[in-house]
Amino acid sequence: MNTTTAVSPLDKINIDRLLSPEAKRSDEMEATWQFILEEDKKLPDQTGMSMAEQRQVAAMRNKRWNTGEPAVASVERMSIPGSADAPDVLCDLYTPEQARSGCVVYIHGGGWANGSIDSHTRVPRTLANSLGRRVLNVEYRLSPEHPYPAGLQDCVAAFRWVVAQADKSSEFRGPLALSGDSAGANLSVATMLHEIRAGKRAADCGLLFYGVYDCDFDTPSYLRFGSGHGLQRAGMEKFLDWYAPGGAGPDALRYDPLISPARASEALLARLPPLYLNAAGLDPLMCDSINFARRLDEAGVTYDINVHEGVHHGFMQITERLSEARRAYELASTFFDRAVTG
Repeated sequence: MNTTTAVSPLDKINIDRLLSPEAKRSDEMEATWQFILEEDKKLPDQTGMSMAEQRQVAAMRNKRWNTGEPAVASVERMSIPGSADAPDVLCDLYTPEQARSGCVVYIHGGGWANGSIDSHTRVPRTLANSLGRRVLNVEYRLSPEHPYPAGLQDCVAAFRWVVAQADKSSEFRGPLALSGDSAGANLSVATMLHEIRAGKRAADCGLLFYGVYDCDFDTPSYLRFGSGHGLQRAGMEKFLDWYAPGGAGPDALRYDPLISPARASEALLARLPPLYLNAAGLDPLMCDSINFARRLDEAGVTYDINVHEGVHHGFMQITERLSEARRAYELASTFFDRAVTG
């Protein structure tokens, strides 16, 4: 276990103020929110749609943020071997100009049910340029057709592929990290914990953006921001039911630490690498990050956490409109450099 510092990164966060009635959108977020509301009027009604059709609508929403994306030196699409009898995993490898050795495995969000390597392209591109490292964007299987552990198996396979490349290629022989947003942050932590349990090569660092770390839908941020701020509490409940079916009884699957990492044992959490967490200030999931950080404190894990006030869940996809999104990448990059260079 690492030695816990006397000052916790949580000490800089005033949770009462973040949850107060005064919490509101920044001017940039308000303008962006009005743009989103107008654009959503152009989308088809999802009533009665199949899952495939709903995903098409979700992809339309994400496509707004993929225009004018940052350039990278190359993008290589590939299929890598899946775990055991699972299918191959489709991935995109982003290489920035003058890439340094190492690789970050990026896992997109979407409630474990939406999103793809085509719908989430701005974040891995921006990460690649911010970190100066290759980023592998992973196309994992989605629920409800493929509930837990299918998606996690694909993420584990992707990380193991990167580890294998590091054993034989100088380009990958450097820091290996996991990163993700929302459900992708959940899968990133789950991949770390899975590999620790399995006695495999562990990640050197984690970059986790507004993640899902528990199955508690009655946290103060769910109650404060669960409607009217983009991500909906009811939607998250549905997503978890799809990903971890079986209800919420005392022995429910959703309490497994690989689904709710905040419920992992202190001994298991203590073996995690340095982690960077952030949260959006107007997000039902904000308390997930804060509560997970408390568990990291208890376990003595090296970490940092920042809450970006005035913005909604998913804000890091909106770098062209939100200065807070650009700042988020800068903070994550600074932590990464410090974590991997000692």
